[in-house]
Amino acid sequence: MLHRPTWLLPVPQMAAEAALVQMSPSFDGEGVLSGNALISKLSVEIDVAVPIRKFRVRNLLSLAQGVVIASQWKEGEDMPLGTRGAQLAWTEFEVVNHRLAIRITRLV
Repeated sequence: MLHRPTWLLPVPQMAAEAALVQMSPSFDGEGVLSGNALISKLSVEIDVAVPIRKFRVRNLLSLAQGVVIASQWKEGEDMPLGTRGAQLAWTEFEVVNHRLAIRITRLV
């Protein structure tokens, strides 16, 4: 008889539901969503991507300092903000204290 590792065994529905952490979201005084203190301290890397259509390997090989690459995005058009392939919001670029920043314009 073939034995399956325990991590492959199905978990009963009630046990899976009991493992879920119940959080009641609330907002702190600064308008930030707070819940479980441990979860809220986890870091998440977010990305603002500028899609470039028709970019080829030859374009990649010809990259050099000072080269400008055109995109299909129009000036002032919102850019998608996401993490690990999931879109979270739409944003626009701003310069704050000589640094590039993003302003969230709407949540998804």
